[in-house]
Amino acid sequence: MKRYTKPIHLPQAMAHRSADSSLALINVVFLLLVFLLVAGTLKPTLPEDFAWAETTSGAGNGSIQGSLVLARTGEVWFEGERLDTAQLDAFVAKASEETDKLAVQVDKRTRMEAVAALANTLRANGITQLTLVTVEADGP
Repeated sequence: MKRYTKPIHLPQAMAHRSADSSLALINVVFLLLVFLLVAGTLKPTLPEDFAWAETTSGAGNGSIQGSLVLARTGEVWFEGERLDTAQLDAFVAKASEETDKLAVQVDKRTRMEAVAALANTLRANGITQLTLVTVEADGP
């Protein structure tokens, strides 16, 4: 007895298309863009018509995070709010418990008497190192 067989053709299982990896990359780039946009708007606000003091030398290691702002009129600001004398003393007392360093952003039109008065207030409350935050001047 002779057997005749037919070949059985099984359909090839179609490979599942893997998830497109470029979609994940697009999502990551989009989230990074949103993060940078939000982080850029979180900087502390400065008083109206604030003009940065300029310098031609220095290492540039100051930070504006948590720093005071000394306006042209001699007013002291912190995170967009003007501080009166009592608020300034309370702020400096709290800051001096954490550190003995403080940064101050100074308007270039501020009188030296206002800078000296602020430095004396800070020194009296325990701040021993004061950093004046400036921007680099365009040229000599």
